[in-house]
Amino acid sequence: MDQKSTAESGILISVKTRYLDKQSDILTNAHAFSYTINIQNNRNDTVQLLNRHWVITDQNNKVEEVKGKGVVGQQPFIKPGES
Repeated sequence: MDQKSTAESGILISVKTRYLDKQSDILTNAHAFSYTINIQNNRNDTVQLLNRHWVITDQNNKVEEVKGKGVVGQQPFIKPGES
């Protein structure tokens, strides 16, 4: 599943979801997924990712929030046209 959202700010965020078959167990109804987030800067100026806030809802409507500085311990700058 791919999801995309565009903001009037000129930043495009896309999410790619993958089912992890080897880490899932159908018999116990345990399903694992990975998520790849891409942030593309369509603006004319450089931007910086300072914080993240993901809201993840599972099939049982359990909501998990992930908040923190940057991503993978970094606060990258994204130049125009880069992602």
